[in-house]
Amino acid sequence: MNQAMVLCYNMEGERADQVRALAESLNIQPFLVPREAYLQKIGALCGLAEPTTEAYQGDGFEGEMMLMAFFEKGLLTKFLDGFRERGMPPVPLKAMLTEKNSQWNSMALQAELLDEYERFKMLHQMTKKAKSER
Repeated sequence: MNQAMVLCYNMEGERADQVRALAESLNIQPFLVPREAYLQKIGALCGLAEPTTEAYQGDGFEGEMMLMAFFEKGLLTKFLDGFRERGMPPVPLKAMLTEKNSQWNSMALQAELLDEYERFKMLHQMTKKAKSER
């Protein structure tokens, strides 16, 4: 079994320290992904494939994102509950490692999660509106 890990994007300073401390308290290995690694396959960042020498040169993306890998049953709940219990704002874009997304790079993952996030936000607004019209 691989070591539980979390890939963290666009976290620095106190926020990075808080997420790192939470992860380590649960025996999760935190990895702050540098922008230069955004073209690496997620699987390579998680140690499942050999990384390439290709380095990302662009501006990247804004906003935090996390990808959690190799979590045993119950660990995801403990990790996400830890944010609330410590008074830390949640990370809006998050995913678990899958066979499919292990083949994507960080830019593709962020685009997919952002699209999904926006769809859920719109659905929530529509549901809220429908309830208020009753």
